[in-house]
Amino acid sequence: MYKQMKLKATDGLDLHLHIWDEVENPVGVVQIVHGMAEHGARYNLFAKRLNQAGYIAVADDHRGFGKSALDEASLGHLDGETGFENMVEDEVIVRTYLKENYPDLPYFIFAHSMGSFIIRTFMAHHQVDGVILSGSGLQPTALLKMGQIITKQRVKKDDRKRSGFLNKLAFWGYNRPFNENHNFSWLSRDVAIYEAYEQDPFCGPVVGTSGFFHNLFESIRVSQQSETVESVPKDLPILLLSGSADPVGHFGKDTPKIALALEKAGVEDVTYKIYEHARHELVNELCKETVFQDVIDWLNAKTR
Repeated sequence: MYKQMKLKATDGLDLHLHIWDEVENPVGVVQIVHGMAEHGARYNLFAKRLNQAGYIAVADDHRGFGKSALDEASLGHLDGETGFENMVEDEVIVRTYLKENYPDLPYFIFAHSMGSFIIRTFMAHHQVDGVILSGSGLQPTALLKMGQIITKQRVKKDDRKRSGFLNKLAFWGYNRPFNENHNFSWLSRDVAIYEAYEQDPFCGPVVGTSGFFHNLFESIRVSQQSETVESVPKDLPILLLSGSADPVGHFGKDTPKIALALEKAGVEDVTYKIYEHARHELVNELCKETVFQDVIDWLNAKTR
Protein backbone atom coordinates (compact mmCIF):
# COMPACT_ATOMS: atom_id res chain seq x y z
CA MET A 1 0.00 0.00 0.00
CA TYR A 2 0.97 3.65 -0.35
CA LYS A 3 1.17 5.79 2.77
CA GLN A 4 2.63 9.08 3.91
CA MET A 5 4.21 10.16 7.18
CA LYS A 6 6.52 12.73 8.73
CA LEU A 7 10.09 12.30 9.95
CA LYS A 8 11.72 14.81 12.27
CA ALA A 9 14.93 16.30 10.85
CA THR A 10 17.80 17.24 13.15
CA ASP A 11 16.75 20.91 13.13
CA GLY A 12 13.13 20.07 13.89
CA LEU A 13 11.76 20.27 10.34
CA ASP A 14 9.03 17.75 9.50
CA LEU A 15 10.27 15.83 6.46
CA HIS A 16 7.43 14.43 4.39
CA LEU A 17 7.89 10.76 3.52
CA HIS A 18 6.19 8.67 0.80
CA ILE A 19 6.19 4.91 1.40
CA TRP A 20 5.24 2.21 -1.10
CA ASP A 21 5.33 -1.16 0.71
CA GLU A 22 2.82 -3.39 -1.08
CA VAL A 23 5.25 -6.30 -0.96
CA GLU A 24 4.56 -9.71 0.62
CA ASN A 25 8.11 -10.99 0.86
CA PRO A 26 10.44 -8.02 0.38
CA VAL A 27 13.95 -8.65 -0.88
CA GLY A 28 15.27 -5.09 -0.45
CA VAL A 29 14.44 -1.45 0.16
CA VAL A 30 15.12 1.46 -2.19
CA GLN A 31 15.44 5.04 -0.98
CA ILE A 32 14.42 7.41 -3.80
CA VAL A 33 16.06 10.85 -3.76
CA HIS A 34 14.33 13.28 -6.11
CA GLY A 35 15.68 16.22 -8.10
CA MET A 36 15.15 19.97 -7.84
CA ALA A 37 11.75 21.61 -8.28
CA GLU A 38 9.86 18.33 -7.87
CA HIS A 39 8.77 15.94 -5.11
CA GLY A 40 8.72 12.29 -4.11
CA ALA A 41 5.16 11.53 -5.25
CA ARG A 42 6.26 11.90 -8.88
CA TYR A 43 8.03 8.53 -8.53
CA ASN A 44 4.76 6.66 -7.93
CA LEU A 45 4.89 4.48 -11.06
CA PHE A 46 8.57 3.64 -10.57
CA ALA A 47 7.91 2.78 -6.91
CA LYS A 48 5.02 0.49 -7.86
CA ARG A 49 7.26 -1.34 -10.33
CA LEU A 50 9.82 -1.77 -7.54
CA ASN A 51 7.08 -3.19 -5.30
CA GLN A 52 6.12 -5.69 -7.99
CA ALA A 53 9.74 -6.81 -8.08
CA GLY A 54 9.86 -7.24 -4.30
CA TYR A 55 11.41 -3.93 -3.25
CA ILE A 56 9.93 -1.53 -0.72
CA ALA A 57 10.32 2.05 -1.99
CA VAL A 58 10.55 5.21 0.11
CA ALA A 59 10.99 8.83 -1.01
CA ASP A 60 11.17 12.01 1.01
CA ASP A 61 10.20 15.47 -0.19
CA HIS A 62 13.38 17.51 0.23
CA ARG A 63 13.27 20.46 2.58
CA GLY A 64 11.94 23.42 0.66
CA PHE A 65 10.10 21.15 -1.78
CA GLY A 66 6.83 19.27 -1.98
CA LYS A 67 5.05 18.74 1.32
CA SER A 68 8.23 19.31 3.32
CA ALA A 69 8.06 23.03 2.50
CA LEU A 70 6.73 24.93 5.51
CA ASP A 71 4.48 27.13 3.39
CA GLU A 72 4.25 28.65 -0.09
CA ALA A 73 6.90 31.25 0.78
CA SER A 74 9.32 28.45 1.71
CA LEU A 75 8.76 26.46 -1.49
CA GLY A 76 12.02 26.45 -3.47
CA HIS A 77 14.05 27.89 -0.60
CA LEU A 78 17.09 26.55 1.26
CA ASP A 79 18.98 28.30 4.02
CA GLY A 80 21.83 30.21 2.38
CA GLU A 81 24.44 28.98 4.86
CA THR A 82 23.51 25.40 5.74
CA GLY A 83 21.02 24.21 3.08
CA PHE A 84 23.23 21.65 1.35
CA GLU A 85 24.53 20.16 4.61
CA ASN A 86 20.95 19.96 5.88
CA MET A 87 19.81 18.11 2.75
CA VAL A 88 22.57 15.52 3.11
CA GLU A 89 21.70 15.09 6.79
CA ASP A 90 18.01 14.68 5.90
CA GLU A 91 18.90 11.68 3.73
CA VAL A 92 20.82 10.26 6.70
CA ILE A 93 17.63 10.60 8.76
CA VAL A 94 15.70 8.66 6.09
CA ARG A 95 18.46 6.05 5.99
CA THR A 96 18.26 5.64 9.78
CA TYR A 97 14.49 5.16 9.57
CA LEU A 98 14.86 2.50 6.88
CA LYS A 99 17.65 0.63 8.67
CA GLU A 100 15.58 0.59 11.88
CA ASN A 101 12.38 -0.59 10.19
CA TYR A 102 13.90 -2.99 7.65
CA PRO A 103 17.12 -4.11 9.37
CA ASP A 104 17.46 -7.39 7.49
CA LEU A 105 16.90 -6.04 3.97
CA PRO A 106 19.60 -4.88 1.54
CA TYR A 107 19.50 -1.08 1.36
CA PHE A 108 19.80 0.74 -1.98
CA ILE A 109 19.49 4.33 -3.16
CA PHE A 110 18.10 5.66 -6.44
CA ALA A 111 18.99 9.34 -6.82
CA HIS A 112 18.01 11.66 -9.66
CA SER A 113 19.56 14.95 -10.84
CA MET A 114 20.03 17.27 -7.83
CA GLY A 115 19.38 14.21 -5.69
CA SER A 116 22.35 12.55 -7.39
CA PHE A 117 24.63 15.40 -6.33
CA ILE A 118 23.44 14.99 -2.75
CA ILE A 119 24.01 11.24 -2.83
CA ARG A 120 27.40 11.46 -4.52
CA THR A 121 28.46 13.23 -1.32
CA PHE A 122 26.31 11.06 0.98
CA MET A 123 27.71 7.77 -0.35
CA ALA A 124 31.26 8.85 0.48
CA HIS A 125 30.38 8.81 4.19
CA HIS A 126 27.47 6.42 4.78
CA GLN A 127 27.12 2.69 4.18
CA VAL A 128 24.86 1.61 1.31
CA ASP A 129 24.50 -1.75 -0.43
CA GLY A 130 24.26 -0.12 -3.85
CA VAL A 131 23.63 3.27 -5.47
CA ILE A 132 21.91 4.18 -8.74
CA LEU A 133 22.54 7.69 -10.04
CA SER A 134 20.20 8.99 -12.74
CA GLY A 135 20.52 12.21 -14.71
CA SER A 136 23.72 13.29 -12.98
CA GLY A 137 26.43 15.45 -14.47
CA LEU A 138 29.56 17.56 -14.15
CA GLN A 139 30.14 21.29 -14.35
CA PRO A 140 33.29 23.29 -15.10
CA THR A 141 34.92 24.57 -11.92
CA ALA A 142 35.10 28.10 -13.32
CA LEU A 143 31.35 28.16 -13.97
CA LEU A 144 30.58 26.92 -10.47
CA LYS A 145 32.86 29.53 -8.94
CA MET A 146 31.17 32.26 -10.93
CA GLY A 147 27.76 31.01 -9.83
CA GLN A 148 28.82 30.92 -6.20
CA ILE A 149 30.28 34.41 -6.31
CA ILE A 150 26.98 35.73 -7.65
CA THR A 151 24.83 33.75 -5.21
CA LYS A 152 27.01 34.54 -2.17
CA GLN A 153 26.47 38.26 -2.71
CA ARG A 154 22.73 37.76 -3.15
CA VAL A 155 22.48 35.51 -0.10
CA LYS A 156 24.03 38.20 2.08
CA LYS A 157 21.36 40.67 0.96
CA ASP A 158 18.35 38.32 1.10
CA ASP A 159 18.61 34.54 0.73
CA ARG A 160 14.81 34.26 0.31
CA LYS A 161 14.55 36.48 -2.75
CA ARG A 162 13.36 34.70 -5.91
CA SER A 163 15.75 35.02 -8.79
CA GLY A 164 14.66 34.73 -12.40
CA PHE A 165 18.25 35.50 -13.40
CA LEU A 166 19.69 32.59 -11.41
CA ASN A 167 16.92 30.35 -12.70
CA LYS A 168 17.94 31.18 -16.27
CA LEU A 169 21.63 30.75 -15.39
CA ALA A 170 21.02 27.28 -13.96
CA PHE A 171 18.93 26.10 -16.93
CA TRP A 172 20.59 28.11 -19.66
CA GLY A 173 20.39 26.42 -23.03
CA TYR A 174 18.62 23.25 -21.81
CA ASN A 175 15.71 23.62 -24.25
CA ARG A 176 17.78 24.84 -27.18
CA PRO A 177 18.22 21.40 -28.85
CA PHE A 178 14.50 20.62 -28.80
CA ASN A 179 11.79 21.95 -31.06
CA GLU A 180 8.65 21.54 -28.92
CA ASN A 181 8.70 25.21 -27.90
CA HIS A 182 7.98 24.37 -24.26
CA ASN A 183 9.91 25.44 -21.14
CA PHE A 184 10.26 21.90 -19.84
CA SER A 185 10.59 19.77 -22.97
CA TRP A 186 14.17 18.94 -21.92
CA LEU A 187 12.75 16.73 -19.16
CA SER A 188 11.19 14.06 -21.38
CA ARG A 189 9.96 13.26 -24.88
CA ASP A 190 6.58 12.47 -23.32
CA VAL A 191 4.42 15.58 -23.81
CA ALA A 192 2.04 14.56 -21.02
CA ILE A 193 4.94 14.49 -18.57
CA TYR A 194 6.29 17.97 -19.15
CA GLU A 195 2.83 19.49 -19.44
CA ALA A 196 1.86 17.95 -16.09
CA TYR A 197 5.15 19.18 -14.62
CA GLU A 198 4.33 22.72 -15.68
CA GLN A 199 0.91 22.53 -13.99
CA ASP A 200 2.14 20.90 -10.77
CA PRO A 201 2.33 23.62 -8.06
CA PHE A 202 5.30 21.81 -6.51
CA CYS A 203 7.21 21.73 -9.83
CA GLY A 204 6.98 24.07 -12.83
CA PRO A 205 5.82 27.25 -11.08
CA VAL A 206 8.59 27.03 -8.48
CA VAL A 207 11.41 29.55 -8.96
CA GLY A 208 14.22 28.99 -6.49
CA THR A 209 15.53 31.57 -4.07
CA SER A 210 19.08 32.88 -3.91
CA GLY A 211 19.64 30.52 -0.98
CA PHE A 212 18.53 27.54 -3.03
CA PHE A 213 20.77 28.28 -5.99
CA HIS A 214 23.75 28.92 -3.75
CA ASN A 215 23.26 25.43 -2.28
CA LEU A 216 22.66 23.87 -5.68
CA PHE A 217 26.04 25.10 -6.92
CA GLU A 218 27.62 23.95 -3.67
CA SER A 219 26.14 20.47 -3.99
CA ILE A 220 27.59 20.10 -7.49
CA ARG A 221 30.99 21.45 -6.42
CA VAL A 222 31.33 19.11 -3.45
CA SER A 223 29.98 16.07 -5.33
CA GLN A 224 32.69 16.23 -8.01
CA GLN A 225 35.70 17.32 -5.95
CA SER A 226 38.47 14.72 -5.76
CA GLU A 227 38.26 14.33 -1.96
CA THR A 228 34.62 13.25 -2.24
CA VAL A 229 35.21 10.80 -5.08
CA GLU A 230 38.22 9.27 -3.35
CA SER A 231 36.19 8.73 -0.17
CA VAL A 232 33.62 6.50 -1.87
CA PRO A 233 33.92 2.91 -0.51
CA LYS A 234 35.84 0.78 -2.98
CA ASP A 235 33.35 -2.10 -2.76
CA LEU A 236 30.22 0.03 -3.32
CA PRO A 237 28.26 -1.11 -6.41
CA ILE A 238 27.26 1.92 -8.51
CA LEU A 239 25.02 2.13 -11.58
CA LEU A 240 25.00 5.36 -13.62
CA LEU A 241 22.08 6.06 -15.95
CA SER A 242 21.66 8.89 -18.44
CA GLY A 243 19.94 9.84 -21.66
CA SER A 244 21.89 10.71 -24.79
CA ALA A 245 19.69 13.84 -25.06
CA ASP A 246 19.97 14.90 -21.42
CA PRO A 247 21.44 18.42 -21.22
CA VAL A 248 22.26 18.07 -17.51
CA GLY A 249 24.73 15.30 -18.35
CA HIS A 250 25.94 17.13 -21.47
CA PHE A 251 24.12 14.69 -23.73
CA GLY A 252 25.61 11.50 -22.38
CA LYS A 253 29.20 12.78 -22.19
CA ASP A 254 29.39 13.21 -18.41
CA THR A 255 28.33 9.72 -17.37
CA PRO A 256 31.45 7.92 -18.68
CA LYS A 257 33.58 10.65 -17.07
CA ILE A 258 31.93 10.12 -13.68
CA ALA A 259 32.39 6.37 -14.05
CA LEU A 260 36.05 6.79 -14.95
CA ALA A 261 36.69 9.09 -11.98
CA LEU A 262 35.17 6.52 -9.62
CA GLU A 263 37.19 3.71 -11.18
CA LYS A 264 40.40 5.73 -10.90
CA ALA A 265 39.57 6.24 -7.24
CA GLY A 266 39.50 2.46 -6.87
CA VAL A 267 35.75 1.79 -6.85
CA GLU A 268 35.52 -1.75 -8.18
CA ASP A 269 31.93 -2.15 -9.37
CA VAL A 270 30.90 0.78 -11.58
CA THR A 271 28.66 0.34 -14.61
CA TYR A 272 26.72 2.78 -16.73
CA LYS A 273 24.10 2.86 -19.45
CA ILE A 274 23.08 5.67 -21.78
CA TYR A 275 19.60 5.51 -23.34
CA GLU A 276 19.54 6.68 -26.94
CA HIS A 277 17.44 9.82 -27.51
CA ALA A 278 16.20 9.87 -23.88
CA ARG A 279 16.16 13.20 -22.06
CA HIS A 280 16.56 14.06 -18.40
CA GLU A 281 13.89 12.18 -16.44
CA LEU A 282 14.48 8.55 -17.32
CA VAL A 283 11.69 7.21 -15.08
CA ASN A 284 9.28 9.49 -16.98
CA GLU A 285 10.63 8.86 -20.46
CA LEU A 286 9.12 6.95 -23.38
CA CYS A 287 11.59 4.17 -22.59
CA LYS A 288 10.72 4.12 -18.88
CA GLU A 289 9.68 0.45 -18.81
CA THR A 290 13.12 -0.50 -20.12
CA VAL A 291 14.70 1.73 -17.47
CA PHE A 292 12.57 0.13 -14.74
CA GLN A 293 13.59 -3.34 -15.82
CA ASP A 294 17.28 -2.43 -16.08
CA VAL A 295 17.18 -1.02 -12.53
CA ILE A 296 15.37 -4.10 -11.20
CA ASP A 297 17.77 -6.48 -12.97
CA TRP A 298 20.72 -4.62 -11.43
CA LEU A 299 19.13 -4.68 -7.97
CA ASN A 300 18.40 -8.38 -8.28
CA ALA A 301 22.00 -9.08 -9.23
CA LYS A 302 23.24 -7.20 -6.17
CA THR A 303 20.77 -8.81 -3.75
CA ARG A 304 21.94 -12.23 -4.95
